[in-house]
Amino acid sequence: MGDYFNYVLANLACVVFMGTVTFTLEKSGDKQSSTIYLLRMMRMLMLYFLSDSVWILFEGGIFTCNKLTMNLLTIVPYICLVITTRLYYLYCEIAQGNTKILSPQEKLKTAIPFYCAIVILIIGLFTDYLFVIDETGYLEYRPLYAVLLVIPFGYLIYASVKAFRRAFTSNRYYDHSLYVAMGLFPLTPILCGLMQAVFLTVPILCYGATSAVLFLYITSTENRISTDPLTQIYNRQEMQRYLASKMKSRPQGMDLYLLIMDVDHFKDINDTYGHIEGDKALVRMADAMKLSCADAKNRAFLSRFGGDEFIIIMEAESEEQVKEKGELIRENVTKLNEEAGAPYELKACVGYAKYDYDNPVNIPQLITMADEKLYEMKNRR
Repeated sequence: MGDYFNYVLANLACVVFMGTVTFTLEKSGDKQSSTIYLLRMMRMLMLYFLSDSVWILFEGGIFTCNKLTMNLLTIVPYICLVITTRLYYLYCEIAQGNTKILSPQEKLKTAIPFYCAIVILIIGLFTDYLFVIDETGYLEYRPLYAVLLVIPFGYLIYASVKAFRRAFTSNRYYDHSLYVAMGLFPLTPILCGLMQAVFLTVPILCYGATSAVLFLYITSTENRISTDPLTQIYNRQEMQRYLASKMKSRPQGMDLYLLIMDVDHFKDINDTYGHIEGDKALVRMADAMKLSCADAKNRAFLSRFGGDEFIIIMEAESEEQVKEKGELIRENVTKLNEEAGAPYELKACVGYAKYDYDNPVNIPQLITMADEKLYEMKNRR
C-alpha cells in the first residue's frame, strides 16, 4: 500500500511544481501562440498526473469499482497523454515559425493519430483487445496496447526529428538552442515511460516528464531574455556575448565582419506618424534583415543594438560579399515598406568593419570602426 501512496505523492508533487511554472508563465503576460500552446501542454500534463494518481489507487486495490469504471480509469490517463504530446508537437511547430499549422486543415491533419487512438480505445473499452482486468483487479495489457503507445511516442519523436533538423540546417542562429532543447525534450519522457511500463508502481514517468518540461521552460525563458521583444531578434547583451566568443578563434577560410545599420530620418517618422508607426518601421527593418540573411551560406547573427540601430555579425569570404549583403538589406527594407503601404519612405544606411585577428580590437572599437563607415554612407547621400 505504501508504494501506491508514494506513487500518488510523487504525481502530486509534480502537479504542484508544474502548476508553479504554469502560474509564472501566465503571469509573464506573454500572449504568443507558442506560449499559449506550451501552457496548454503543461495543464494537460498536470491532468495526466492527477488521472494517473486516481488510476493507481484503484489498480492497487485501495479503492474498488466495477469493470467498466476500471476500464475508463485506465484509458483516461492515456487520453491525457496523447493530447499532451499533440499539444507539444503543435508548440514545436509554432515556435519554429510554422504558423500554417494553426489552420483548420493542418490542425485536423495533426489530430488524425489522436482520433485513431480514440477509435481503438472505444473498441478496447468493450472488448479484451487492449487489456484484461481479472476479478482480483489484476491488469494485463494485450499486444494492441503497444499500438496505442506508438501514437504519443510518434508525436514526440516526429517533433524531435524536425526540431533537430531545423537546429542544424536553419540559419536562425537565435533559435538554435531552443530547437536543440525541443529535439532533446522527448528523450527523457520516452525512456522513463518505457521504464514505467515495467515498474508500474514506481513514479518514474512523472519525474522524467517534469524534468523535461523544466528544461524546455528554462531554455525558452533564456531565449526570451536574450531576444528583443519588439523585433524578435537578439538584443545588445546577447550580441556582445556572441561577438566576444567569435573574436576568440579565426574562422577557417572566412573573415569576421560587423555590420551596423540604422533607419534614415527615424525621428521624423516618430514625430510625424507616432511611435506606434515608428515601431512598425523597426519591425520591417528587422524583417528585412531576416529575409536578407536567410541563406545558409553565410550564417548571420542578427541583433538590435538600441533605438533604430541594428548590428549583424557575419562570416564572409570577401568584403564584396559583405557589401552585397548590406545592399540586399537596404533593398528589402524599401520593398517590405512599400508592400506594407506605409505613408512614408523607409530607407536604411549600412556600415561595416572587418575584425583583424592579427591586430585585435575590443568590441566598442570594432563598432566605432563600422559606425564610421555608416556615417560615410550618410554623408555621401
